[in-house]
Amino acid sequence: MSLQSELQRKKKADLVVKNLGVKLQTFKPSGREIWTVLGSDGDSLVDYDPLEKRPPYCSCEDYHFRVLGGKIPECYHLIATKQARSKKLYSEVTFSDDEFEGFLTALLTDLFSRIS
Repeated sequence: MSLQSELQRKKKADLVVKNLGVKLQTFKPSGREIWTVLGSDGDSLVDYDPLEKRPPYCSCEDYHFRVLGGKIPECYHLIATKQARSKKLYSEVTFSDDEFEGFLTALLTDLFSRIS
């Protein structure tokens, strides 16, 4: 991994955070949360546990091909999520639990439509 590509990921993440591209969808009354990050190809689903009880995950291609392949430590979506959460710079939308299935279906449909 080159230092230049690492810096590019950091810059992309900084821009996403600055533009409030990290989004927290909270469902009430259950308190379920879904984190997404607006990227160049649309929203990516991100699972990042600040307590590190489980490994991080992102639905983007960079994560699947480069992070899981051991070429880079993390994609810019994960970097942005970490920054946004620590700085509390993210947009938040609250839904009712009745909307959970529809939201998740729409998100997964969008994610699968980008798989080529």
